Amino acid sequence: MGTPSSTNEATEDSSSDESRALSLPLPVREADLFKHEATPHILNFLSDNPEINLSLRQLTQVTPVSERATREAVNVLVANGLVESFHEGNARRVHINRNRLTDTTDPLLAVPQPQFQVPVRVARRYIEEELDDVKGIILFGSVAQGNADRRSDIDLWVLVAEDHLEQRHRANKLAKHLGELKIPRTVSVPDVEAADFETDWAEIKDILENKDSPAGTAERYSFQILVETPQSIIGQADRVEAEKLFGYGITLLSTELLDRVKMEVFNNE
Repeated sequence: MGTPSSTNEATEDSSSDESRALSLPLPVREADLFKHEATPHILNFLSDNPEINLSLRQLTQVTPVSERATREAVNVLVANGLVESFHEGNARRVHINRNRLTDTTDPLLAVPQPQFQVPVRVARRYIEEELDDVKGIILFGSVAQGNADRRSDIDLWVLVAEDHLEQRHRANKLAKHLGELKIPRTVSVPDVEAADFETDWAEIKDILENKDSPAGTAERYSFQILVETPQSIIGQADRVEAEKLFGYGITLLSTELLDRVKMEVFNNE
């Protein structure tokens, strides 16, 4: 799609600020801060879910290591002021240190590879329009982890309030439709002052749907959209791979119901 100098753009590029950051107090109090394999998994999950606290046993579900190794990583993170812990009964519970967390209102900027930010943003808008009563959206898989290539699926997990089978059918149709769109790395809106992806979505969607629009650098992407209701996921909570879905995942749309569903999954240990 053309990008003349007079065009305002809704765009993602390599200079975009990430949506979350943790400030590390100096000097570093515990030199083993980055030694533990569980550390990035713990920080990714807790920063993505700042209102949630987990027991050490629950937290182990989002790491690839044992409870003992998770505890060692937590001890180092607590010593460095990045996470906080407290005791509730016999359980030690852990949450992110919210005083150290800088979080913007745009979770899409947390997608680590800039070339996937616009496709993910487009998919989120379509999901909210085409599915009913969406209560949560999580990006997972290789795109969330930052190791995707052009052949990778953009994997999205969607929580809806009800009507599981019908919503799943509509999600499959939507994934196919999204895969037919040519999505550029920048989406331009000509002659619109202070263009913005959200406020100008109707015009941007028209451009995406118009098969006669100049393709430019636009590309097709492969999408997979998995749909669950609270009842369906809680009914199979023992089979949910919490590490892959929640540990690596990026929450694109969060609600209190989604947080409750996450906790139900973790409580099913």
